[in-house]
Amino acid sequence: MKLSTCSAALFLSFMVVSSLSAQSAGEEKQEFGVTVGQLSGTSPGVAGGPLTLDSGVAVEANFARKVRELGFGNLYWEVDGLVGPIRYVTGTPTTATHSINSVFLTPGVKLQFTPKEPLSPWVAVGGGYGFYHSSNSSIAGGTAAGGTTNTYAVDFGGGMDWAMNKHYVIRADFRGFYTGAPNYGINVPGGQFNFVIGGGLVWRFSK
Repeated sequence: MKLSTCSAALFLSFMVVSSLSAQSAGEEKQEFGVTVGQLSGTSPGVAGGPLTLDSGVAVEANFARKVRELGFGNLYWEVDGLVGPIRYVTGTPTTATHSINSVFLTPGVKLQFTPKEPLSPWVAVGGGYGFYHSSNSSIAGGTAAGGTTNTYAVDFGGGMDWAMNKHYVIRADFRGFYTGAPNYGINVPGGQFNFVIGGGLVWRFSK
């Protein structure tokens, strides 16, 4: 998926949700959350031996805007962003890159259940942009054919919100991101599945 297609999808989703917002009665609700967790992923299948992409710490930021109240919950338009500063690559072949950084930006929709209760489960899905930076240092300590990769990202997940009061919420969540393969410095077939399990704080506010 080209970046121009991702940008068009982001713009289209925003326009559709803005139209829904205009039709919704009542005050619009918004929220901003930050969570911290462990980013893990599938390891690539390559010829010459096992190659492992280790886990690493990730920081996730999420902005969501309520667009409609449903009989069983609330519908939100959201933008989810995740930064994974560094994950190490180990195994063979040792000519592969030694570390990979990750950034995902995925607009989408979120469905929140039992919004008036202290505990509110939710599910989300979206799609957008994925970015990887691979180091030019190999596992063996030599030079690797690293570099940057711009690709698509498909996002899905769910979680649980615990409302401490009207404005502050504790969140536990799971997110999965399926993308094109990062540049491992060697030929790697197929895509890359990443997932993060984390927790953090959400601030809810009204416009």
